[in-house]
Amino acid sequence: MSIFGSDFGGFGRAKSPFEFFPTIVETPIIPKKSRKKSCDFIRTVSDSDLRKGDVIGVHRGVYDHYGIYTGNNEVIHFSNEGGDFGVDICVRRATLAQFKNGADNVFVVDFEAFRDYVENPELFDFEGLFKLALDTFFGNEMTIYSPEETVKRAESKLGEGKYNLFFNNCEHFAVWCKTGKRESSQVQNFLEAIGSVIIPMS
Repeated sequence: MSIFGSDFGGFGRAKSPFEFFPTIVETPIIPKKSRKKSCDFIRTVSDSDLRKGDVIGVHRGVYDHYGIYTGNNEVIHFSNEGGDFGVDICVRRATLAQFKNGADNVFVVDFEAFRDYVENPELFDFEGLFKLALDTFFGNEMTIYSPEETVKRAESKLGEGKYNLFFNNCEHFAVWCKTGKRESSQVQNFLEAIGSVIIPMS
């Protein structure tokens, strides 16, 4: 039986196109949903363990809020005057206490561990391997800026007000400061969740 539920192997009968690629079809792959994201490489730290240039965050229940720790108990992040959301959201400098806004703990994203993960081809499906090959060929390996450069990039955006929940949120901003790429694992997780509802995973 073929994967289509009938025998395509008889003489003079059409074969399933997949029978010409048995290795590809039978090779187990890791689906997109199981690939780890930067938010999977976090560790909770005390305030005294924070280091200049860290991408930090706090759990707010249904979402996480991100920023760049600049040292001296200060953070640069997307926020309103008195909280994460509002009509006047822009990139601001705040105290660590203002950034935490009552949260008990702060977490740090470990981008070094994340880079080790994404550069291991054994952990990717075919699309991931293809992207890795293109990135390697065109010299687009994952960049991690130094603490000084990360803070400099954050400071360059002070006052910017182009906030967008799906395309330019607090996580997009913080990840861009550290890697040069605007990515949000929270948005990716949301889109994957929506996709799994529209097209159920078997």
